[in-house]
Amino acid sequence: MEGHIELKKMIRDKNLSKNSGGYLGIGAILLAILAGTMALTNPPKEEYLEYASGQLSAEIKENYCKESEAPKILENFNLSKTFADVCDNLVTSQRPALTRHLDNATQRQNVVVFSIYKTQLWDRQYRTIGVFGNFLTFSQEKVENEFSPIEKIFTE
Repeated sequence: MEGHIELKKMIRDKNLSKNSGGYLGIGAILLAILAGTMALTNPPKEEYLEYASGQLSAEIKENYCKESEAPKILENFNLSKTFADVCDNLVTSQRPALTRHLDNATQRQNVVVFSIYKTQLWDRQYRTIGVFGNFLTFSQEKVENEFSPIEKIFTE
């Protein structure tokens, strides 16, 4: 009887090791599929530039192209709305130039399954991850520059 119990235990242990090996194999296959999908959907720099220029354009419009941001003298002539409209149109029309500037200010670290983009504009540094065909800006820091952007123009 005791030999029979030992035999059952050995069979059970053998089945457990087969099952865990099967789970390991399935896990490896799923991991390979995930990595392959991530590599295929790792967005290129051109897509990042499109994303970043859209984000920056929206930020500029939100912070500067508002009636409340118009110079006081324009308010006296009821031109605040016109200022906001002109500003909005200017930002929209200059998006290709903004994209070129972003291209020069961006470094891409390609890790095959995802990419990390680091962009430094004026006194800000942005870090963005590109994965599964999407972007997520996860860091925005103010960096100290030796000169302001205007001072740089006159000192270069």
